[in-house]
Amino acid sequence: MSRWQQVSPFEQHVNPAIGELIRRAGLDKTFVRGEGCYLYDAEGQAYLDFLGAYGALPFGHSPDELLAELASFQLSREPIFVQPSSLAASGLLAQRLLAIAPGDYRSVTFQNSGAETVEAALKACLIKTGRKRILSTHHSFHGKTLGALSATGSDKYQDGFQAPLPGFDFVDYGDIQALEDQLQRHPGAYAAVIIEPIQGEGGINLPPADYLQQVRAACDRSATLLIIDEVQTGLGRTGKMFASAGVQADCLLLAKALGGGVMPIGACLLSENAYSEDFQNKHSSTFGGNTLACRIGLKVLDLLHERQDLLDGVRDNGRYLLEQLNGLAARHASFIKEVRGAGYLIGIEFHLDRSHYSQFYGGFTGIMGEQESLVPILASYLLNVEGVRVAPTLNGANVMRVEPPLVAGRAECEVFIQALARTLQLVEEGRTGTLLAHLLDAQPCSSGPSQAPLHQVSFAEAVPDNHFAFVLHPLELSNYAEFDESLSHYSQHSLLMLEERLNPLMEPFFVSTVELTSPATGRRVTGDLIMVPRSAAQFAAMPVEESCELIGQAIDMAKQRGATLVGLGGHTSIVTGGGLRLLDKGVALTTGNSYTLLTAVEASCRAVEMTGRRMQDMRVAVIGATGSIGSAIARLIAMQAGQVTLVGNPMSARFNTPRFASVITHLVNFSTQTVPAPGSVLARIAERLNEHESADLAALLLAENGERIALRWSNDIKLSLADADLVLIATNSAKRFISADDIAEGAILCDISRPANVSQDISSRRPDVLVLDGGIVEMPGEARLGSRYGIPDELAYACMAETMMLALEGISCHTSLGLDLSNDDLELVQALSVRHGFMLAGFRSFDKALDPAQWRRYAERFSSATTVETI
Repeated sequence: MSRWQQVSPFEQHVNPAIGELIRRAGLDKTFVRGEGCYLYDAEGQAYLDFLGAYGALPFGHSPDELLAELASFQLSREPIFVQPSSLAASGLLAQRLLAIAPGDYRSVTFQNSGAETVEAALKACLIKTGRKRILSTHHSFHGKTLGALSATGSDKYQDGFQAPLPGFDFVDYGDIQALEDQLQRHPGAYAAVIIEPIQGEGGINLPPADYLQQVRAACDRSATLLIIDEVQTGLGRTGKMFASAGVQADCLLLAKALGGGVMPIGACLLSENAYSEDFQNKHSSTFGGNTLACRIGLKVLDLLHERQDLLDGVRDNGRYLLEQLNGLAARHASFIKEVRGAGYLIGIEFHLDRSHYSQFYGGFTGIMGEQESLVPILASYLLNVEGVRVAPTLNGANVMRVEPPLVAGRAECEVFIQALARTLQLVEEGRTGTLLAHLLDAQPCSSGPSQAPLHQVSFAEAVPDNHFAFVLHPLELSNYAEFDESLSHYSQHSLLMLEERLNPLMEPFFVSTVELTSPATGRRVTGDLIMVPRSAAQFAAMPVEESCELIGQAIDMAKQRGATLVGLGGHTSIVTGGGLRLLDKGVALTTGNSYTLLTAVEASCRAVEMTGRRMQDMRVAVIGATGSIGSAIARLIAMQAGQVTLVGNPMSARFNTPRFASVITHLVNFSTQTVPAPGSVLARIAERLNEHESADLAALLLAENGERIALRWSNDIKLSLADADLVLIATNSAKRFISADDIAEGAILCDISRPANVSQDISSRRPDVLVLDGGIVEMPGEARLGSRYGIPDELAYACMAETMMLALEGISCHTSLGLDLSNDDLELVQALSVRHGFMLAGFRSFDKALDPAQWRRYAERFSSATTVETI
């Protein structure tokens, strides 16, 4: 097990979902010590903390004064939890807060967190006014308990929790007219408006000037109470003690900094308007206002009072940070949208997409930008490489949060700026390989991808007319480096880590658009290639429902881009039952399996012919004959071959017999619909139909298993390979399980499986064997895929090509679906390939054009062989 795969007790026992996410992103570092603005791991490595516990560290980590206050309890033995009684520390802290608060307040009620403090304020306003509604803002964040969550303007966190509860409404933050209109439309309905002076988790959003004053006036006109949530901004975060200074709230909420980074505590300050005995009598908390938390709160206020220069430094350094960050934003204007904030609460909003990197297909850096995963990766790079800790905001994953402790000085700000500048330059250059190297045991790349485009790609929205799409997934590890050149120096080990570690964090994405024109009809179509970032092995390990949902997302994307026909490639076809599990997606589907097998049979028969041999003399094995492609291959190859062995998966041997029976039944029925070559397996079956009914003959052939007709079935792959002159492989295995030692002398192997099943060492160890890649075709005209998948972008896989030819013909109905491909579909696709100019792309072997010298070495053993140039 790799180190990154080791699951921590936190992930295993506390939060498996978040634990796995941060582990995959490299943000799961364990810190053993914290002092001031720095954290330290077990190896003693220091990390500058510019996240600051989301604003809960006014004095950094382990401030001596607060630790001393905690230690004093060991000597004083002052009782901590003594509800109900007259809580001395609670009373003193309330008195201090009322004295420094920006307005007139009647009382303070204490809670254990910001979310609980929001709950208290909501309850206080509801019971005081007798009204039933609360008005909040979109993109706000007020906590994750049910009431606070209902006031939080984010579907992301509300979905599934029956939130928002009835009575919660939302308007756009900063839009005073929208707030006024909502209050006027529902007079007497709202108990309170809840607002943040600066939206923190929503993306560090600042309101227009005088917005809070205007909200206060609107609330006054409608007799609505005003809750100002300063959980994150209060006590110095913005360079002022309170960000809402000058505006009288009815409920003023504090938390985070009040605990000094060592104790959880929240405080709800109630004005006379919001105070009621009902609330005081009914609201309580076992731990709220406990002595230890309140003593810490008092010490925090003491320190803020004693260090008058602290807030001055926050203001000055905050301005410096904004100035420097805006300079970086100007330098990288193509992907930094805005820098905003106040004091030590700053957000950097990214708007990166692949148009920034069109010269190399967009690259994974562009994909991460589009999928809002760039900032987490940048945070991981800054943490692990630069030793600086930041994070995305919760509701705005494209916004990087900069929120250092209040004690951070100019020197710390400079360290952060320089680290960020180096990181942003990597983004500018599209150096994904360097940004991810620390996660993947890879070396950083010394330069970015080549700026010379192989093919300029347009990432514009597709035009819906005559439009199709094709859904694919990575077939080989090399596909990642082909798609993003900055990964080209990665080892196989690093590419495998990328696949295993980061694929699960990614969603389906659009890759490129291909344009085709039919030489026969002149009809022009466009098609999108859409990638599902999962390997065949990952699909195989996923629950079927989960994989179908993921592939369904790709189909939905295709539909949104205008596709009326969608092709399924590789394992996206296999795991969806040949497309049958996705028939409810409201779009025509094809697996492309018909043309895949047609081209494979064509390539195999042509190779046999060019060696001067006859198909009637060939012993043919079909590996994967119980599958949809393999069973149809068996029908076509039995028309010509003198011996055919149907080979099933040995891992499911006890379940294969009924499937063999079905394949043989199809062979028997097919023999009455075609004219097989003399001496072929199908010709001999047709002869025996003079003596038997179809069903009886099928049962007899299954029982005979090659005794009278050279039609066999077997679950022994090695034995079948050792006895075959021609092998066609079409399985759903993600492994290269056919080795050099398994194959008969002089055999031809046509590998249709994607990922491939034939071991690559055969090319060096077995020069007497010819390995062909099945299902690679030329597209008509000057069509280009716009990206690479183990083949040049002027070629296509046959499954892609089937989707293309159906679109060129204007066919938008299900084709080539399910386990048993129909003869009608095979005939249709064969005719369409000829009509629209698709053809076999010559002989290819292990993702390359077959070397003529390799062909000559193989063909020399056959006296009547022709040269490869005749293809």
